[in-house]
Amino acid sequence: MTLWVFLALVIGGILLFGVLYESISRRSKRRVPVKPGKYDQTYTEQLLQDTRDTINRTDV
Repeated sequence: MTLWVFLALVIGGILLFGVLYESISRRSKRRVPVKPGKYDQTYTEQLLQDTRDTINRTDV
């Protein structure tokens, strides 16, 4: 019985340590702002134009 309690405490401690470590490391990370790629604006404009064309289609 005491062996199970000891194992539960050790495994629980390791899991608790992992959760705390991950939460602290996520907070301390500084995220670099994502810069748009070379062709992102072109793809966005093409998608908007296709959407406009689909909405304004008169062959209903």
